[in-house]
Amino acid sequence: RYTGYLQDNFRIGDSIDLTGSIGARFNYSTLNGELLVSPRAHLAFKPEWKRDIVFKLAGGLYQQPPFYREMRDLNGNVNMNLKAQKSFHILLGTDYNFESWGRPFKLTTEVYYKGLWDIVPYEYDNVRIRYFGQNDAVGRVYGGEMRIYGDIVKDATSWISIGILKAEEDVKDDKIVYRDVSGADSATIYPGYIPRPTDQRFMLGMYFEDYLPRNKNFKMHLNTIYTTGLPFGPPDKKRYGDTLRLPQYIRVDIGFSALLLNGEKHTDKKLLSAFKNIWFSAEVFNLLGIQNTLSYTWVQDQTSSLTFAVPNRLTSRLINAKLVVDF
Repeated sequence: RYTGYLQDNFRIGDSIDLTGSIGARFNYSTLNGELLVSPRAHLAFKPEWKRDIVFKLAGGLYQQPPFYREMRDLNGNVNMNLKAQKSFHILLGTDYNFESWGRPFKLTTEVYYKGLWDIVPYEYDNVRIRYFGQNDAVGRVYGGEMRIYGDIVKDATSWISIGILKAEEDVKDDKIVYRDVSGADSATIYPGYIPRPTDQRFMLGMYFEDYLPRNKNFKMHLNTIYTTGLPFGPPDKKRYGDTLRLPQYIRVDIGFSALLLNGEKHTDKKLLSAFKNIWFSAEVFNLLGIQNTLSYTWVQDQTSSLTFAVPNRLTSRLINAKLVVDF
């Protein structure tokens, strides 16, 4: 495999404040003889307004040469002629810097669209990813994200983020053939676009940091995340059946840290001056003890031939302590 890239940065600042970069990535694989050229560009424009706002535009082609796992199909056959998965991206965004309560804040917003082709479909078998080994799907992804971060507490950065996303794909020649018991009636149904395994519709994340008013060496942080469930289905080589949803994911982490030693304050002591800093921290992951579901194991009842989905749970609660020594 041979790879390379070219990139040039530029700035136009006489009449308008415009910066950007343009480039291309090259890739040639001797395995399948595919030559990939992926151009991309990024522009940032800052108008001469009183408010500090930057507008961004980015786009390009992104082509990922296949790895071995993608080339290996569900039956264990390796497709040596598998092509790269390809996508076209376009992104619009803004960065808005402002002050509130006498402290700096930044609001970023982004909306994006991705067109996908030559996709290699895959499905989950418990936590194992199994690829179909063929470039036989097209897809699209679109959504947006908004994040604001700044010093809610002076000199302690916090943020909140909200994101929405929709990812779907259409497997070529994918169909459902229905026949009644007598065989007198039949129908062929084409599923069309179905959710991709990464189709996470909504995400909310928050991070808050604080410290003792009279001693900034004692800190606390609180991290919260909420997401809607991902699609899943039985590992039966039928992507159109993977339209069930995992339960929502909720997790709250809390942590405390303390600066035990500041080497700059002990320069007169030979032993202690050898250390820059010594931090001790204690964290509680999944503070609320919520049993989030990672995946499902499919179990078949041999008597009734019914298949049941048994959930695999993530760790309920975990306490972690660590000591960080900087020399």
